[in-house]
Amino acid sequence: MTDYDVPAWLAGETAIVTGAGAGIGRATAVLLARAGAFVVAADRDLAAAEATVAAMGAGQALALDVADADAVRAAIAAVHDARGRIDILVNNAGVYPMVALDQLDAATWTRTLGINLLGASAAMQAAAAVMTAGARIVNISSIDSLRPSAPGLGHYGASKAALNALTRSAAVELGPRGIRVNALLPGVIATEGTSGSPPEYRQPFIDRAPARRLGAPDDIARAVLFLAGPLAAFVHGQQLVADGGLTING
Repeated sequence: MTDYDVPAWLAGETAIVTGAGAGIGRATAVLLARAGAFVVAADRDLAAAEATVAAMGAGQALALDVADADAVRAAIAAVHDARGRIDILVNNAGVYPMVALDQLDAATWTRTLGINLLGASAAMQAAAAVMTAGARIVNISSIDSLRPSAPGLGHYGASKAALNALTRSAAVELGPRGIRVNALLPGVIATEGTSGSPPEYRQPFIDRAPARRLGAPDDIARAVLFLAGPLAAFVHGQQLVADGGLTING
């Protein structure tokens, strides 16, 4: 993590971050905690979620498979009952199995849509039912929702494009209640999922991006903090791209 001062914008608030056991999710949970929030780090891997709480220094670890809509609803209700409020939901949990179009099967589609789209939808529904005016939802989408970044991710891009559309509709429906909903579209980020890829896969992205590097999880966490914080008070239903300029350069 980069060492920098973080204003206590979220003091006294409660945030839920899904997929918080590693990568973007962990960086986001840690940064929201640094901004003063009590963060519930939710992940299918409870040990990973507990490691995130250790990195935060406080908070709550929660075992949660977002593909299980009933479990999502129960978890969010339990957090609300315990804390009395849910101010921020970050739908970060996601999968991106690389499967060529001619090899795509129903199981891959079901898993990808079940986590990336339906899981986020279930969490938004459950959170919105108990959120009050001033609450925020940030959906972690992808630049693949706008254009393919690599072969074999058509199903992933489709799931994230649908999440963008759902974000816009949710913003229209929830905005009058004072709940802001936005999407964040990361580019290629150096996480556990990409660190094992060969250099010949990563280098073209670095060469094309004006930033001349891959993103770090903390880069995305900072953009989440912007959307979830007071500086974005008039931002509704938007798709914020955080990709080092990759999508503007071919």
